[in-house]
Amino acid sequence: MKAVILAGGEGSRLRPLTLGRPKPMTPLLGKPVLGHILDLLRRHGVKDIAVTLRYLPGAVTDFFGDGADYGVKLTYFVEDTPLGTAGGVKKCMDFLGDEDFLVISGDAVCDLDLTELCALHQSRRWAASLALCRREEPLEYGLVRVDGEGRVLGFVEKPGWSQVDTELVNTGVYVLTRRAMDLVPEDTEYDFGKDLFPQLLAKGEPLYGWESEGYWQDMGDCKAYLDSAADALTGKVKLDLGRGLLTTPPAGVELRPPCWVGERVWLAPGSIVGPCAVLGDGSTVETGAVVERSVLLGASVGEGAEVTGAILCKGAAVHRRAMVGPGAVLGEGAAVGAEAIVAPGVKLWPGRRVPEGGKATSSLVTAGSAGALKFSDGGALRGTVGEELTPEAMLALGAILGERGQVGLGWAGGDGAGMLGRAAGCGVAAAGGRALASDALCPSAGAWVGRYYQLPVTLFIQQDSDAAELRLFGPWGLPLPRGERRKIEGALLRGEGSRVPAGRVGTIDTVTGARSGYAQEAARLSRLSSIPLRPTRVQVPKGGAANEALAAALTAMGCRVSRGEGRGQPTLSADLGGFRLSAWDEEGRAVAPERLLVLLTLIEFENGGGRAALPAWAPAAADTVAAAFHGAVLRLGRDGEEAEELWRSLPWLWDAVFAGCRICARLGLTGERLADLDQACPRFATARGEVPLRSGRGRVMGAVLNSDPAARSQGEGVRAQVGEGWVYLVPMSRRSALRVVAEAADAETAAELCDFYRRKVRELDQEN
Repeated sequence: MKAVILAGGEGSRLRPLTLGRPKPMTPLLGKPVLGHILDLLRRHGVKDIAVTLRYLPGAVTDFFGDGADYGVKLTYFVEDTPLGTAGGVKKCMDFLGDEDFLVISGDAVCDLDLTELCALHQSRRWAASLALCRREEPLEYGLVRVDGEGRVLGFVEKPGWSQVDTELVNTGVYVLTRRAMDLVPEDTEYDFGKDLFPQLLAKGEPLYGWESEGYWQDMGDCKAYLDSAADALTGKVKLDLGRGLLTTPPAGVELRPPCWVGERVWLAPGSIVGPCAVLGDGSTVETGAVVERSVLLGASVGEGAEVTGAILCKGAAVHRRAMVGPGAVLGEGAAVGAEAIVAPGVKLWPGRRVPEGGKATSSLVTAGSAGALKFSDGGALRGTVGEELTPEAMLALGAILGERGQVGLGWAGGDGAGMLGRAAGCGVAAAGGRALASDALCPSAGAWVGRYYQLPVTLFIQQDSDAAELRLFGPWGLPLPRGERRKIEGALLRGEGSRVPAGRVGTIDTVTGARSGYAQEAARLSRLSSIPLRPTRVQVPKGGAANEALAAALTAMGCRVSRGEGRGQPTLSADLGGFRLSAWDEEGRAVAPERLLVLLTLIEFENGGGRAALPAWAPAAADTVAAAFHGAVLRLGRDGEEAEELWRSLPWLWDAVFAGCRICARLGLTGERLADLDQACPRFATARGEVPLRSGRGRVMGAVLNSDPAARSQGEGVRAQVGEGWVYLVPMSRRSALRVVAEAADAETAAELCDFYRRKVRELDQEN
């Protein structure tokens, strides 16, 4: 069998380790990572190999030549433009012919039993066979859902926790048939996971998922690189370590095995090395120095210095009594002065220096310095003003966003938010973009400005005391998709961001009227008819910018709005920055958020909508409403782009100001009370609970799907119908636990159903 190695990656998340070299050429235990893949293929009898290249192809071809030194025969295919994983393999089809062939990544570390995979594929004759492995933290990978026989059911690329219902991830190791590759277009960017495999499933072609017990590690970042090196030394992955495994220490050296030492390495008496230390060719460790769980690629560690859990590239130097913390990376020629400190996770780009006695607490890169800001699963960046959220970090974020051309900006809550917003605006201008700073006073209003002007991205900063929350919205006023947020995270981590010459510097412009414009449009678009509305009395609590916007919008509709709380008229409140509506009826009874969503769905169908798009967690009562009108409810995550497009067109389902106007438009049209409208919805109650887990979230979610015939994946979470009731299970994002939401006709039944599934989840957790 022939093979194709995908070796065109740049390795941006591995910088500065990969600066100046393609990712497959990253040195690992005496040879490039690609060399270990060639060793693996040769051990399994695969010797006729195609290699796809794109970034710095000469670095690969010059080193490996025709492959004779590795006992294989190499044929190279260079992509002039990016073709994706499947598109790159398509270029190799004349080489591969009509027989089945193997595909493997050139920048992963693995010892999978390729012989077993190929034999299973040949016995089943399916269109493609995929090697899978388990990950308890699978967010950085592509999930693969399979049934009990290994047949692939679907894929999720780079999921959020709400989408995790399995631990099986795609390794990028496949056996493919010619008929599968015939679907790949010529000279077109096309991927296996995103394009080809879903297309094969849609055509009814069977795909097989083989769960491997071997080792596989995507060398996606510096932590994974260090883990791979340590795992090779401890025997978790079987690699050819050559003669570098050191068992007998030089005189006077304290060796804590396992350690790997290359050629021309100097270990001074009194130095301490290991465990899990890799000292590449030409490295130096002076007297009293400590090097533990670190990789030195021809670097030097001075007298009494300490290096723990770090990577030191060629020519990097850590001087006398300096300290380098876990996760730190020193690029080629970087230097840490005597008695200086490099904090954990800090990266020094090539040639950068920490002065004697100094302390590096943030990365020093060519494009500026920025901390490792991370989005929450809900899409927000949170931190303390002046600590995680600094002017420097906002400059870097603005420079990245500015590459999109126009950027909306808004802030509220304090001078700190204004400072951060203006710093982001300067970054946008520095990248040649145009920042539009609006007078929006809450996140939902800021999102509306982005929607009104169709801006590629809008940033809103909400300050609360010393803390602040940053939200990014796309052109539809909805949170920026997770894939886009990941790109921004990576660019911040790598210190990327454009800078243009003085003649091309962008502008920071002010946009006014957002407050009145937001309210006026919510009032206009939420009306159900051109018929004049009865003057509806409604209360809006005092305080909060979102409530100011809600009161203004309801007034624009002709409602008689009073500020405060009390009985006798409905009370509406815009919470969570204007994205959640809370309500109390005329008797002061709270109308739960899930009931409000069903109520808004009822209004939509009664108004002749015919279809509604709802979140995965939305109550099944909404489906009952749709059935009564012979309509349909689409679920986000389950029903793809069709649901996303419909969701974008119904802002009253996700914007509290629009939702409040929509409800009052109905009350003003019919004259009924909110309590009566609530009674018109199907009766249901919900109960909620959490189950802490000992095993992985994806493993338990997969066990639920496999053990419960009624359970169905929703794209985000799992639903199961139990009699007349429903249960929704979804992983928690911030801790290892599952949330259980039960729905039934009454509160007692819902509570019983919730308790039953909580016990079931605990049992599955113990079994797995």
